[in-house]
Amino acid sequence: MTDLAITARCLEQDLLGSLAPEVAEHVVEVFVERRAENPEGGETMARVGGPLRKLHADLSGGRSVRAVTWYDRGRDVCWLLAAGMHEDFYEYVEELAETDAHLPTAADVANFEADAPVRLMSRVVRNAKSALDEALREPGKDVPVTESPPPKAYFRVVDDRLWVRVVMYGRQGFTLTAKQLTAIQAAVFGPGAVAQDYPEDVQGDSIYLVGPIPSLESWPPPERFL
Repeated sequence: MTDLAITARCLEQDLLGSLAPEVAEHVVEVFVERRAENPEGGETMARVGGPLRKLHADLSGGRSVRAVTWYDRGRDVCWLLAAGMHEDFYEYVEELAETDAHLPTAADVANFEADAPVRLMSRVVRNAKSALDEALREPGKDVPVTESPPPKAYFRVVDDRLWVRVVMYGRQGFTLTAKQLTAIQAAVFGPGAVAQDYPEDVQGDSIYLVGPIPSLESWPPPERFL
């Protein structure tokens, strides 16, 4: 599956700066839904190199919302470059393109590459639906989510709670970062409330995340960028 990213300019100026929160969230939802599976989908925007692809994210009430994306084949990442209401939107993108302000900056690319371990862990956990299914069928059993590549993690269902044991320390000095742990938590539970607790058979190298049992039909939760 293609990685997805949002440029800092688009995030700060368009999604958080110009659009209403519910509109910005909808744009991101449509971006994730359509570009993760087909990063080169959509009509090509004329007069701007890239090629840039148009993304329609209309809402009820006659609100026409537009965005443009660009697929970096070399890194296999699709970028959300700009978003706004339909009126004069493409002229806005053309103005940005005059100084290449629509494209990912060197800092955008560096931040994307630095987050590679976090994205890998999130992707590994999100692909562990069979492990969650087994844990639901066999309460009380530690079911491996994954051991290689990291993270080394396990699902366990106890009563009405899902326990996720995440190994924080390993051989050769391996240590899971707080950012990676947060990514695992989001991949399992989404934005819901999660606690840290310790069972009677606690393992000293691990942290235990405890939250509500998710619905297998709707799991994993959607990724969030805002």
